[in-house]
Amino acid sequence: MAKDTLRLDKAVCHNFDLTRSVAVKLIRQGLCEVEGEVVTDPSLKIASNAAISLDGCQMSADEGFKKQIYMLNKPDGYVCADRDNNNPVVINIFSDIPKFTKMHCVGRLDIDTTGLLLVTDDGDLNHQVTSPKYLVTKTYLATTKDKITQKDIALFAKGLKHPEEKSRYKEALLEIVSDNVALVTVTEGRFHEVKRLFECVDNEVIELKRLYIGSLSLDEDLNEGEYRLINDSEIEKLFEPYKAYSDAFLKK
Repeated sequence: MAKDTLRLDKAVCHNFDLTRSVAVKLIRQGLCEVEGEVVTDPSLKIASNAAISLDGCQMSADEGFKKQIYMLNKPDGYVCADRDNNNPVVINIFSDIPKFTKMHCVGRLDIDTTGLLLVTDDGDLNHQVTSPKYLVTKTYLATTKDKITQKDIALFAKGLKHPEEKSRYKEALLEIVSDNVALVTVTEGRFHEVKRLFECVDNEVIELKRLYIGSLSLDEDLNEGEYRLINDSEIEKLFEPYKAYSDAFLKK
């Protein structure tokens, strides 16, 4: 099959999140159109950019083969899991998108943590953003119970050891915004990392929001629970370190 053509049944499967058998059945029933014409042959080879429609929903035949990468402003109360018996899951926010069940959260934010979260079906990108070896920075706005001190800045930069962790945390950047508010930039993404870093200095995080992944910032126009696709230039920003962290540590 030429690279610029696709089997109709395969295109329908990928675009409308259907099994092959269901796609074949619907096509044979005359419910699928290609460029406005009803087609009943599932094996028909169509142009990869042909317009196909099913039950009034139309898209380009190759659309379903493209990787989807969304920026979400994660709301409080949602868990970053494929399923959960007790709490709403992030993926279901995308239920109006075809193939949303194929997407996964890029890393995890705690149930009570809000802010920037990527959701994608691109496994390679997911690995590159979450693997500690790539040193992708994540920057959070933390509100704490007690005052944040200048001494804490040095302790975060040195690398702290939490009693429930086997190894020390890598250096983290702490930028004080006000007495009880700070920006925290990390590269590991370990379990409860920001919260546990503050526990190491006898403080408690009472509110946490992620603002950056790399140099990509949360879109201020997105309310909690809203999302949008990100473009290629924004994807590149994921791998550009948060500037203050880069200046403090990576350029030593």
